[in-house]
Amino acid sequence: MKSSSFHQLKFSSISLNTELFRVIYIILVSFEMIAFLDIVSLILKSIVLIWGLFILVHNFFIEKLAFKVKYNYLLWSFLMLMIITSVVHMSVWFIPNLAITYYTAVCFFIFYGMYTERIRENLEKEMSFILKFFVYFGLVFGTLSLCVLLFKREIQIGGYYLGIFRNRLIGVYTNSNILAFSMIEAIISCDIINDFYIRRKFKLAKINKWILLLTVIVSFMCLFLSDSNASFVFIIIYSTIRVFCNLFFKNNSAYGIKLLRSILVTFGFCVLAMSTSFGLRDRCQKLISTIMIDIYKQEDAFKRKFESKATLGDLIDKKGLSKEKNEDASKNESAITDFHIGRQHYEVSSGRITLFKQGIEVFKHNPWIGIGRANLGLYSKKYLPGGLIHPDLHNGYLTILVSCGLVGFLIFGVFSFLVALDICKHLFLYVDKGYFTVFCKLFSVLVAYCGYCLFEKAILFDMTFMVGFFWSILGYTVSYMYGKEKISKRDE
Repeated sequence: MKSSSFHQLKFSSISLNTELFRVIYIILVSFEMIAFLDIVSLILKSIVLIWGLFILVHNFFIEKLAFKVKYNYLLWSFLMLMIITSVVHMSVWFIPNLAITYYTAVCFFIFYGMYTERIRENLEKEMSFILKFFVYFGLVFGTLSLCVLLFKREIQIGGYYLGIFRNRLIGVYTNSNILAFSMIEAIISCDIINDFYIRRKFKLAKINKWILLLTVIVSFMCLFLSDSNASFVFIIIYSTIRVFCNLFFKNNSAYGIKLLRSILVTFGFCVLAMSTSFGLRDRCQKLISTIMIDIYKQEDAFKRKFESKATLGDLIDKKGLSKEKNEDASKNESAITDFHIGRQHYEVSSGRITLFKQGIEVFKHNPWIGIGRANLGLYSKKYLPGGLIHPDLHNGYLTILVSCGLVGFLIFGVFSFLVALDICKHLFLYVDKGYFTVFCKLFSVLVAYCGYCLFEKAILFDMTFMVGFFWSILGYTVSYMYGKEKISKRDE
């Protein structure tokens, strides 16, 4: 009897464990980026999200933890508006709209509101595990993505493309932009996991510095070859904010000449970082292109040499075959020499200006409560000739405006502003805390992500690794401010 009660209690604690849910979810959405693993990961993710519904209802609604989350009245208002919008604009996408509303609640309460049920030290352990996972994930799949180039420039297996796709590195991922953001995760995780506070407090989270260095090198190479401008902007903003925090807070440069000097140095660093980074990206793309051209030339020469040793019995219509071989050889040589990595002669905005105009046009028809995220494609075809030029708007803020209207955009904007204000206050008030360096890095990630969302849709609604990454980082950040603390001398 006691054994049965014990097993029931153990099962209940596991089934209601939000930490386990977050870790499994982040791992699954990460593997969803990888070719041949995306379908399996998608199915498993759907099962995990059903489990998440049970956790959300029990822990946050029945146990009322959702009402303990700071600014919960704004979050509830936003969710209610999403439901109202789904009902008002009911269509074949009504159920998907409700599913998106549920997922938004998961982001709000299970991720952002993680501090309501866990002490800060436990959340730090969770964070160190997730960051460690990002490091090894980026290293393994970044290396595999580069290794693919050694075998063949472009590989197509079924509906998957590997190697180089449209002059951009796609590697073993499903998309070049997805590969780039995965590398961003790895680079940032290396920076945070190597922080003195994390290394001292969580020895199990320590990673050999040579592995961290190798991860950073591989990640930057993949980032350069992916040619993703949005991810490039992310890493530049992150680095710039990191420099500013070091200058401003460590040197007590809040006023006068020191403040002006910090701003000027930060601005100078940003300009230098941009010019240097774009220069390095161009050189890296040209270097790899040259190396791959040499490899393909050698392979082609070896292949022709091997074919020239064919027996005379195989040479039917020798003259015609010789002519055909010469034509094929010239075509192959032309294809090899024309090979390059990196988009050339393309619009810098990659169609985002057009998408912005189209998004505004859709917004004009339903400006107050929006159309609902799942209805975006349907209503775009209704209001725009030919619909959107891309399945999404490539702008997180514009997506919220179109999906939830001015009311929803204002609610989310007020929530974001209040949380940002709290984070900034914390930066000023707790400079002397041991975790402050980690907090600054998390703050830098959030600022960089806000800039990144001007070019990508990933801030709400989408059940992807990018959205999961953002809300996880936000949750870990606010846990330092709102979370329950376990008294530990190591924190001081």
